[in-house]
Amino acid sequence: MRFGLFFVLLVAGTMSRAGETDVSFPRPNIESWKLDNGLTVIYLGVHKTPLVTVQVWYHAGSKDEPRDRRGSAHMFEHLMFRGTERVPPEEHARLLDKIGGEVNAFTTEDMTCFHDTVPPQYMDFAMELEAERMQHLLFLETVIDTEREVVKEEIRQRENNPISKALLKFRELAFTRHPYAWDAGGRIEDLDKTTPEDLMKFYKAYYQPNNAALIVVGDVSRKDVDTSARKWFGGIPRAPDPPRPADALTEPRQKAQVSKIMDPAQIGIVIEGYKIPAAKDKDIPALEVLSTILSRGNSSRLHQRIVRRDKVGVFTGAFMDAKEHPSLLLIFGAHLAPEQGQKVRDDLLDEVKKLQLAKVKPDELQKAKNQLAASFIFELQNVSSIANKIGRSWIYTKDPRSWLDDYGKLLRVTAEDVRRVAKRYLTPESLTVVSVPPGGPRKGQKNGGAP
Repeated sequence: MRFGLFFVLLVAGTMSRAGETDVSFPRPNIESWKLDNGLTVIYLGVHKTPLVTVQVWYHAGSKDEPRDRRGSAHMFEHLMFRGTERVPPEEHARLLDKIGGEVNAFTTEDMTCFHDTVPPQYMDFAMELEAERMQHLLFLETVIDTEREVVKEEIRQRENNPISKALLKFRELAFTRHPYAWDAGGRIEDLDKTTPEDLMKFYKAYYQPNNAALIVVGDVSRKDVDTSARKWFGGIPRAPDPPRPADALTEPRQKAQVSKIMDPAQIGIVIEGYKIPAAKDKDIPALEVLSTILSRGNSSRLHQRIVRRDKVGVFTGAFMDAKEHPSLLLIFGAHLAPEQGQKVRDDLLDEVKKLQLAKVKPDELQKAKNQLAASFIFELQNVSSIANKIGRSWIYTKDPRSWLDDYGKLLRVTAEDVRRVAKRYLTPESLTVVSVPPGGPRKGQKNGGAP
């Protein structure tokens, strides 16, 4: 794909010039318009590969669920494949598979996305299928009961993983009011209470054209996209604007450190995290660079300190979890011996403190930028990934083109920017810590309880 190749060559040139602070490049012509019913249509022509991806992004995720019906958004990721008035269960995927297409879906706290990648001549057919399940989804009790059990089993698998379980507890501690206190996976106790009527209510509120974006990227024309969009989606009536959770923008400021020691597991884990701003905030690029300096690769600060030098952990890292609303930056370390836990925790805090006290060196800063630039570029190597960039941009900023500025913003981050965001956001009073001691039961053994 010429678009992706151009970016790769651009980054190679940038990486060879340490200290580069700005790069300009031809911006692809991403076009967007709205249908009368409020559906946003977004189009980017990429004509070097005979493929097109048709994606529908719903601005609906786990943060939009009722607090006692956690898992509703996740259920729809499954139910949308389980039959409509004209398409039998699982037939959506089978039909596209027969023509050489690929289908999938995902759910997060902020969004639910369904994507179909097909040969260009079948774009209209993919749109027909997506429009069908936007308005004619079936709510058969037997199907709902089956999918409920599938989702519950996914939850059980996650809860049997000590890292996943610790992350779930971390969310509950870090967010006392905001629905980011739970993730998109759901909760078994809530799913058991969820009725077909509950799901129908959620569907009618959020799975509507004025709460969705139709994103088409690939070897098709704008005219054909508009024609198909109007033919299949144009007749779906606009719905009332969907409700948003009242608690979403009222998370109180954390004023003191929060800590929790969990039951032992087979491996010890320390997770430390800080509140950070929303994904569209101007400080996010500097926080991305900071996270990369701490954690990316064996030469990163955390790996060198905890695994190589102090030898108190077996792996470590950082994860920036920026979302539509203010969220989290996590740093973590895993260890094998109980006596190593406090040292891992102290090392994590000390490496944060170092970023606050002194500017990173030019070579270290440039390496982090190069790593992020390479990741940015390699995410643009197929039409589906490009559409994913567009979709997240639409969700987070309401602008499907804003992601095009991310590359230049990363390159303009300075050492002082890194130190500034470390001092502003990685503060002791905003710290949440979850520790899992090692020494828990092996698989098949009963847990002896907390120490």
